[in-house]
Amino acid sequence: MTTKRTKRSAVPRPLARQLFVEAGHRCAIPTCRATPLEIAHIVPWARVRRHEFHNMIVLCPNCHTRFDRGDIDRQAMFRYKELLRLSDPNHVAPDDPSPRAGLIRAYRHFQTQIDGWRKSISDLSAAIALGSTGFPVGNVKRCAGLASIARAATDKLGELGGEGTAEAADHVFDWHRQWADDVVDLKLSAFNRSRAEYELWAEERFMSFVALHEEVCESLDLDPTELDFFESERRERDLPEVSLGTLGLWPTDA
Repeated sequence: MTTKRTKRSAVPRPLARQLFVEAGHRCAIPTCRATPLEIAHIVPWARVRRHEFHNMIVLCPNCHTRFDRGDIDRQAMFRYKELLRLSDPNHVAPDDPSPRAGLIRAYRHFQTQIDGWRKSISDLSAAIALGSTGFPVGNVKRCAGLASIARAATDKLGELGGEGTAEAADHVFDWHRQWADDVVDLKLSAFNRSRAEYELWAEERFMSFVALHEEVCESLDLDPTELDFFESERRERDLPEVSLGTLGLWPTDA
């Protein structure tokens, strides 16, 4: 029994021209810039079965071979595509309402803003637990301001990533909002968790990030292993910091 294979169509000439012009008729990798040139699909044709501007890039034969061989990973290639856009402030991608590079950028921005908000909540928790000069109003204002920025980053990520990504990003945001509300409301559970309770609480946060990562990768037509969980080198399980008050109240026999 034979399986019918979809014949790969030729790249339309107008699209090829746009790709070559975008790269300045040179290899898109800045440290190369060689010729002659070939057109490559970042996510392979065999997976997407279509020619799209945001998923295609111009490379020299050597860099194209290195990319196919895995010497240059897909995440790096999306970044090279993004650098082409950044190098031209008037650049507009044709027929590209949700470019993959833009989604990755929004995802990293979301992570950065959530992490900043997380740190402010942890600082607020510590200030309340250890403070002796009244309620730390300054910490509350800072936390609220970072929450607003995180909300905007959440909305932008959801806009670019689609329904599944929007729901997963909202879940991450809501987890942090509940934590912040519990701290501001002085709920005992925010300051006095057992070790087992803390580990479960922290695991919930971690798994919310895992679910979001999977949704973002699905929108990008990537396997979750093909996109770094975090952009910078950070520990694999980036869990919320333990406030000093909580740490001191853990039972010694847990």
